[in-house]
Amino acid sequence: MNGDNNFYLKISLLLAAAFGVWIFGAGKKISGNENASSSVSASTSPAALSDFAPPALKIFKEPESDFPKRNWSAPFLELKAEAALAMSLDGGRIYYNKNIETRRPIASLTKLMTAIIVLENYDLNRTVKISAEAVKRESASGGLRVGENIAVRSLLSIMLIDSSNDAAFALAEQKKNFISLMNEKAVEMGLKNTHFSVPDGLDSDGNYSSALDIAKIFVYLVEKHSEALEILKTKNMTVYSVDGKIEHRLESTDKLLDADGDIIAGKTGFTDNAGGCLVLLAKNGIVSVVLGSTDRFGESQKMIQWLKTAYIWK
Repeated sequence: MNGDNNFYLKISLLLAAAFGVWIFGAGKKISGNENASSSVSASTSPAALSDFAPPALKIFKEPESDFPKRNWSAPFLELKAEAALAMSLDGGRIYYNKNIETRRPIASLTKLMTAIIVLENYDLNRTVKISAEAVKRESASGGLRVGENIAVRSLLSIMLIDSSNDAAFALAEQKKNFISLMNEKAVEMGLKNTHFSVPDGLDSDGNYSSALDIAKIFVYLVEKHSEALEILKTKNMTVYSVDGKIEHRLESTDKLLDADGDIIAGKTGFTDNAGGCLVLLAKNGIVSVVLGSTDRFGESQKMIQWLKTAYIWK
C-alpha cells in the first residue's frame, strides 16, 4: 500500500507542477499581448481635431506667417466654372482651387502674355502702321483703321482695356517671331501647362493655359511692369492716332472695376470654346481666376466674398 501511495503522490505532484507551469506561462503570454496592444494604441492614437490644419500649397515662396487660417465652420465654396483659383499676390498660398492645372482655352487672357512680350521687347513710343489684316481680325473691337499710325503705348491700352484683337494682332505683326517669344517666355517662367499659337486668344488648338499658370502670368505682369497694372486698373480712357485725328474711346470689359469696391484690376476673356474667363486683383492682395464660366463676374465675386469668412486673417 505504501508503494501505491508513493506512486499516486508522485503523479499528483507532477500534475500540480504541470498545471502551475501552464497557468503562469499563460499569464505571461496574456500580459505580453496587452503590452503589444497598448503599444499599438499609443502609436496610432489620432491627433486632436483642434491641431489639424491642411498644408498650405506653396507656389512661389514660403508664406511670411501662419495666417490666414481656414475657418472650418464656413462651408466649402462650390463654383460651376471649369477651373477656378484664389491665390495670394506674393504666391505664398492658394486659398481656393478647382482644376487649377488643367489645360484649357483661355480666350483673351492670352493678351496678358502678349503685353509682357511688348513691354519687354518694344519701345512704347514707337509708331505702328495698322494693316488691313489687323483690322479684319475676327471680333476686333479697337476701332483701328487701315493705314492709321498709332503708338505702341496706345495699342497696349486698346488691347488690355478694350480687349481688342486688332490691337493685339497689330502689335504681334511687328516681330516675325512674336509667337515664339511668347512660348519662350512661358518656358522661362516655368509654365508647364501653357502654349500659345495666337496673340489675341481666338480659339486655336495650340493656344491654352491653366488657372495656375494664368495667375503666374498675371502676377508677373503687374509686378514687373507697373504700366500694365495702371492700364488694367483703368475703367475708361481715350487714346489718339499719332496725328491726333483719330480718337479711340476705351471702356474696360471688366464690369467689376468701379462697380465692386474690392477689385483693383482685371482682364477678361471669352470665346465659344473657352467660355467666360476672368482674372482679378483684389484690394486684399488676392488674385482670382475663373476659366470656363457661364457667369465669370458673379462667380469671381462669390469667391472673393467667400474668402472673407472662409479664412481667419488675423
